[in-house]
Amino acid sequence: MDRCVKTLHAFGTMMKFIEKINFTADLQQMINDLNLFISRNPWPNTTFMHNNQKYHANQLGLTYRPNADYPLGDAGGSLYDPVTNSFTSSETDFTEWSDVEPYTKNIIEQFSTFVDSKFGRIRYMRLMPKTGLSVHADFECRYHYVLETNKYAYFGEAVNDNELSAKCYNIPADGSFYRVDTTKEHFVYNGGWEPRIHLVICSA
Repeated sequence: MDRCVKTLHAFGTMMKFIEKINFTADLQQMINDLNLFISRNPWPNTTFMHNNQKYHANQLGLTYRPNADYPLGDAGGSLYDPVTNSFTSSETDFTEWSDVEPYTKNIIEQFSTFVDSKFGRIRYMRLMPKTGLSVHADFECRYHYVLETNKYAYFGEAVNDNELSAKCYNIPADGSFYRVDTTKEHFVYNGGWEPRIHLVICSA
């Protein structure tokens, strides 16, 4: 069964683009863990190449594939190659952990049990002010835990009706996990003056 649908059946709710999950973590401790992580592993400010592999700016992987050349960047980007029209890997391949702080790792493992889902790529994703991502659809649902945000940081759901082309949402930094049906066409845009930082978890 599709992982999005299975999770929603477990909660007995109708499918929504963004769904708040009844599972929380200590926001300040999660932020502390983030700060410790990036003190050891600074954000890549620009996209770069390493051994003929492209690694994306503003993404730091918490999980990676065995024998990855650059573990911190292995979870970034997309697993789908539009040139070859094929997947380069599977979410289930991301079995190894980076040097994640114990509290954050423990919370993620508890959350995996809570939603009855195995996880693949797990990463910190930073969206800088006045930047965004174009409309796209992913191949799996994703869970978001907001670490830093502002009221102008938007998650946009592309819609098709007579009056609207998109619905925009702001996910708060309230200590909760949110399931986002990223298999639907969507985009993100940070219209504020501060970076938006999410912990993003891909279903496997």
